[in-house]
Amino acid sequence: MVVGLEALAAAAFGLVAIVRIDTAQPVVGVGVALLMLGYGAFLIAISRGLALERRWSRGAAVATQLLQALLAYSFWQGPTWPVGLVLGGLAVAALGCLFTPAANAVFADREPPGQD
Repeated sequence: MVVGLEALAAAAFGLVAIVRIDTAQPVVGVGVALLMLGYGAFLIAISRGLALERRWSRGAAVATQLLQALLAYSFWQGPTWPVGLVLGGLAVAALGCLFTPAANAVFADREPPGQD
């Protein structure tokens, strides 16, 4: 669920970036918008994979959360510290959820159906 919220936030940021493209630097604005919309779509796919208990989604989710934690650290200085706090908090929460005993049981190695 945390990854789904991050996906919606990334997509919303991408949409806001489209609306607020600076006419002095349109390439930067379009690039940021496309990057955030793509990242949001990627997170939606990961979130869907987690909901459907697909094993590939756990590794992708862990990787994106570790990258987000590093990004949060880069926001920690100066007036952007609240952004860093939110990003870091979400990354820690998502990683905590991905490594609970219940999640470990869901994503553990299982025999294919019909192999007794």
